[in-house]
Amino acid sequence: MGEVIERLAEFNREHTIYAAKPWTVDSEARVQQDPHSTAPLDGLDYLLDVYTALDVIEVWSEHRDGARPTIAERCAAVVCYANHDDYLIPDQ
Repeated sequence: MGEVIERLAEFNREHTIYAAKPWTVDSEARVQQDPHSTAPLDGLDYLLDVYTALDVIEVWSEHRDGARPTIAERCAAVVCYANHDDYLIPDQ
């Protein structure tokens, strides 16, 4: 998943990210054109659409004074949102 997350800005914002569970930076992942489907794709589970994943990473950065997240931090933020429908916000 790390490679897909690293290249996220290259993909169409309306495409969908699928990844093998358990979702980690090392999970197999693929971006597919099918913005309205959450059905599994070739053994991979729906993760998020590209647009939402980009937003999640932007929010992560905003809550950390503009810091640029590592690939692992980006993946953790995306997985948190996919699992909990909530952003990975640091403790106050």
